[in-house]
Amino acid sequence: MRENHIINLLEERPLGSLSASELDIVKAHTAGCSNCMRAYEAAQASLLLLRERASAVVEPPPFFQTKVMAAIREQNLAPKRLEFLKMWQTARPLVASMGALIVMLLALTFLTDSSQPQTEPSNLASSNDDSPEWVVVDRDEADDEVTDSQALTIMYEPELDAGGTYGK
Repeated sequence: MRENHIINLLEERPLGSLSASELDIVKAHTAGCSNCMRAYEAAQASLLLLRERASAVVEPPPFFQTKVMAAIREQNLAPKRLEFLKMWQTARPLVASMGALIVMLLALTFLTDSSQPQTEPSNLASSNDDSPEWVVVDRDEADDEVTDSQALTIMYEPELDAGGTYGK
């Protein structure tokens, strides 16, 4: 029995879960083996300490639940704050470049308008213009509609010059 030590048995299972026959074997073996006797006494002391600690009721300190719930809320809010910061760090160059573009366009708009003189568009077509637009632009204000003959004249008589006469 001296080669079959009970230390392995005590390490595998707690002392409280051993059956009565296993406890008899342990007690018989520890009577002759000093190493196993120390292991058995240590297992008994551990069992007593665990039972005493399990029987003691520990009350939480005041405001424990409030502190725990505040910590949980803080942990739940922390990822949202981090996500916003990451998003802002990513979008910051885009926002800055859009702002710079707007400032540059505003500057160009105000500087260009004030430095160049305004010219009014001419209502008359030039005399060397080949397009028939001069007939429509140069007509009287009282006559608002173009007749069919005027439209056909504009489209099919290219030799008509700006003065309304045939240029031969």
